[in-house]
Formats: sequence, structure tokens, C-alpha cells
Amino acid sequence: MTAINMMPFPERAWLFAKCSEIAYLEPRDGVNAFAELGFDATFIDHDGSQAYWLVNDEDLVIVCRGTEPTEFKDIAADLKAIPVPSVTGVGKVHAGFRESVDDIWPALHELASDYGKTRKIWCTGHSLGAAMATLIAFRLQRTEDTPNPMALFTYGSPRVGNKKYVRGIEATGVLHFRFVNNADIVARVPLWPFRHFGGMYYMNHYGHLRALTFWQVTKDVWRGFLVGLKRKNINFFTNHSITRYAANLRRWADGDNG
Repeated sequence: MTAINMMPFPERAWLFAKCSEIAYLEPRDGVNAFAELGFDATFIDHDGSQAYWLVNDEDLVIVCRGTEPTEFKDIAADLKAIPVPSVTGVGKVHAGFRESVDDIWPALHELASDYGKTRKIWCTGHSLGAAMATLIAFRLQRTEDTPNPMALFTYGSPRVGNKKYVRGIEATGVLHFRFVNNADIVARVPLWPFRHFGGMYYMNHYGHLRALTFWQVTKDVWRGFLVGLKRKNINFFTNHSITRYAANLRRWADGDNG
């Protein structure tokens, strides 16, 4: 497998979206699917908080599993939108997201510390997994015996921390490529005092990457809403599907961006 930092950016964006999609599979299926992508995968599960640790000859990847509607722990984490102090000592973060990371951090730290600062590591995830990946990226950067993240790729990420936290992670230089599919409602919550950081890559109603403008968003929301009424679904929620993110980015990587 080509080193991730040598891949064209659209291919890289698709790879991490595909990893985030695979993370929802049952562990045995997930390990096999990651092997097809060229990774040895270790599944980490503690008290319902879950992630994969991926390794190949060139890269390390942490893929956090997102919200599963049947998992009470995931729903509880999403709803626990209380600002609490960050473990990094900088600002405040969403209590539910921090608890989810706290559950799996000891296992991740043990694996990552074997490599020190000598290897390339990437963090990614969708939904709750995107929020967890964000917190993990900052912890890796602030921990002396773990690799510094090359970049963070998130899909449908909720807001994670307050203004001080966001400024703190920005000051470390961690790169964050944040993808938002049209009217994805999760990317718009929780509200104050939480905020986003990192450049946003916006996908329009047709799944094409576009510059974010008020008029573009207005058109897309109404297009999606009307189409959703015809199909008896609500685009605010269907746009959140990681399968849609991955399919849109596969087309982009193949040179089809409308």
C-alpha cells in the first residue's frame, strides 16, 4: 500500500471515509475489510466505546466508531452535552465525548507508545467517532511518548470543544479536514459554547464538493427536503450516513465532481 501522505488528497479523503464506514461492521468483518485495504487491525472495545487501531509498513491509523442507534452508551454520550475540563488542560470539551475517549485511551496509549514520535499516525471517524478522533488527536499531540498526528479527517462531526479548546488545538498545528454532507444535522450540533475547528469541505445536494455560501446551502437544503418528502425521509438525517460520505468521495477521487 502506498504511504498515505503520498496519495492524492481526494484518494486520501475517500480512504478515511471508507475506514470510518468499515468501523461500523462487526469486528470480525471489520478486521477482514481493513485487511483488504492493507492494514492489520486491532479492535478496541471498552464499556461500549470502540475504535480500531490500524497498522501497515508505513502508517498508523486510529479509526473511531460512530454512534450506533442500538447502543445506549453511544446515545448517552451524544446527549451528555455538558462542558467539562479537557484532559489536555486546555479549555472545555463535551462531557459525553470525553468519557468515550477516556474509556479507550489506555489501550490506545499502550499501542501508540510503542512507536514514540517516530511513526506517522492519522485519526479519523464519523459522527460520535469524529468527535472522539478529534479529542484523541489533541491528546496524541500533547503526550510525550506517542506519535504526533499527521492529520485528522472527520465526517459529519459534531462540535467538540469551547473556544479556548479550539484555539489550543489550532495552536498545535494539527491539520483537520472536516467533511460535511449537505444538510447533515449532526454537523450543526451541539450549540454554544461548543464550536468547530479546521477547514470544512462541503458536499452539495448532488454529493459534489462546492464552496460554502449562504445561497449554496439554501438551495441544497430545499432540494434535499423536497426530494426527501417524495421519498418519505428527512434529508437532515439521511445526509448523515457515512455510506453517502464514502460514495461521494469515491466519485471525487475518480475525478467526478460535477
